[in-house]
This record gives sequence, structure tokens and C-alpha cells, in this order.
Amino acid sequence: MIYRTIFAIVLTIFAGLFLPTSAFADISMYLDKSSYNVGQTIILSGSVEYQQGLPIIIQLRSSSDIVAIDQKFPSPSGKFTTTFNTEGSKWQESGTYTVLVSYAGQTAQKTFQFSAISEPTKPAQSHPSKQIQEKPKVTPTQEKAKIKVEIKGFPDPTKSPQYYYDRYKDNAEFKTWFDSMFAGRKIESVVGYKSTHVAGFPDQAYSPQYYMDRYKNEDLFALWFERQFPEKSIYDVVNVTEENMATVPDWIKQYAQLWSAGQIDDVLFIDRISNLIAQDVIKVDGQIIKQNNGDKTIPFWFKNNASWYSKNQITTEDFLLGIQYLIEQEIIVV
Repeated sequence: MIYRTIFAIVLTIFAGLFLPTSAFADISMYLDKSSYNVGQTIILSGSVEYQQGLPIIIQLRSSSDIVAIDQKFPSPSGKFTTTFNTEGSKWQESGTYTVLVSYAGQTAQKTFQFSAISEPTKPAQSHPSKQIQEKPKVTPTQEKAKIKVEIKGFPDPTKSPQYYYDRYKDNAEFKTWFDSMFAGRKIESVVGYKSTHVAGFPDQAYSPQYYMDRYKNEDLFALWFERQFPEKSIYDVVNVTEENMATVPDWIKQYAQLWSAGQIDDVLFIDRISNLIAQDVIKVDGQIIKQNNGDKTIPFWFKNNASWYSKNQITTEDFLLGIQYLIEQEIIVV
């Protein structure tokens, strides 16, 4: 009996030694309600394993946008509380929203339901004989919000090689940008089609997307192509591959990594991102609403996002939502 007791104690000690350390660094978070209507206040509270001087980053997201961001320092006991007001231009989409909390390399999230339509007020009581049945007002269906910034890639498959040839010839700013990004290479080798045994095909005046759409939608064209190029796909011939489509995101990840590590400053990082926007490598929707709050400082949470993006810990879309925020605040001017 004594030996069994000793063995049980030893087993318990070893089990404690091999528990993962992350178990003691989990983020606890609580919402005061599971659903909210526009105009209501969201109360978020929780606790973390306290580390002095380290802030908690809190993001509220709709299905396609960052609607609110906050930075809080927890108390020495690790507890935190913050509130969000659900009013303003960002709160236009009904649906499932996500609260994302980041601290000391750990993340946690919760979801809640949000209605962009305010709760109806109860009508005043009146005598039954005087009650009038009113027709309910119809609220126009809101268009689902979409991310307003995207990486088009370079070359953009919707643009023809001839488009880029003309731009390189006539636009000095584009020429300077291209020569700096592709030092020692000719524009034809980067954006042009390779010659094939079929004279004039592909035609430099038509985009890769044009040929891909024809192959997909025109049976006769697809049949002709397969007879002419039995060992190649349409993507091979029009030079659309995973490698060249990923070129620009790699550049952006490099900028993000250098900036988050302090190897380039804020001004140079913003300048390089602005340059990619100017060249339509990063495409910005003209409907972005500018806030113009006067503060042009890049928020601390975005440098975290840049670091995570460079390490593939968040998606390109998550990073672009941060870029969108900087444009809305006119930190990046387009």
C-alpha cells in the first residue's frame, strides 16, 4: 500500500513537469452579452498572465473589416476591461462579429451577433378601438461590406503584356519603379509571353485572363489549344503560375519584416507601400471612407501585425485590413 502511494505521488510530479507551458498563458475573455444592436455598448473583460509593460491588443471584426481596435494594459493581477460603442460608419453590417485578443504571443477569440438595425421601441398603449394597424417600414438590404484593399500581383493577369510595355515606355515613374524592383531584367522577360510554335499566339495585346476565360468557356478554343499544346496547360502558356503570382506578396512580406524589426523606419515603410499602391500592385477601392483624425502615428498593433504577417502567422487579408485602416486614417495617403 505504501509503495502504491509513493508511486502515485511520483507519477503526479512527473505529470506536472511535462504539462505544456502555454497552459499557464491562456487568455480568458468574457462578453457581457452574446448579441448586440447598433448603438449598444459592448463590455469585454478577461484576464491574462501579467507581463509588465506589455499591452493587450483587441480587435473587433465583421466578416470583412476591422471595425474597432483598442490597446489596454492589464492590471498586475492580469485582469482587463474595455468597452466599445457600436455606432459610426464601421458598424453597417449585420451578422457574426469576432473579438480577437492578442497578448504575449497568445491569441484568443470569441464571436457575437450584431444587428445594424436598432431595436424597435414599443408603441404607446391606446384604446383598442383607436388602434391603427400600420404597415411595417421596409429597411433596404445593406450590401455586405467587403475588404477594400487587395494585392493584384505583378504582372496583373487582367492586364495585357502590351499594357505594361506602353506603360514602361510612357510613364517615367513606373519605369523607375520597375527597374528598381527587377534590376537588370527587361520588361519583356517579366510581363511578356514566351514564343510558341503557333505564330502570334499568345497575342501580346490580350491579357492572360482573356485566354483563361476563353479556355474555360469556349469548347472549340479549348479543343484547339489541347491539340496544339498537348503537354502544357493554359496557365503554362500564358505564364500564370503560383510562383509569379506570389512575387509581390513576398516583397510586401519583406517590407513588413524589415519594418517590424526596426531595419527601416516608418517613413520608408509607408513610402514603399504607397509606391505599390501608386503602381496598382496593391489595389485600393475608391469608396474607402477617410476619418482624418489628425493623428498620423502608425499604431503599435499594426507593427505586431506586420511581424506576424512576415512569419505567416496571419493571412494576407488580415494584413491588408491593417493597410486599409491606415488609409482610412490618412496615415497612408492615396
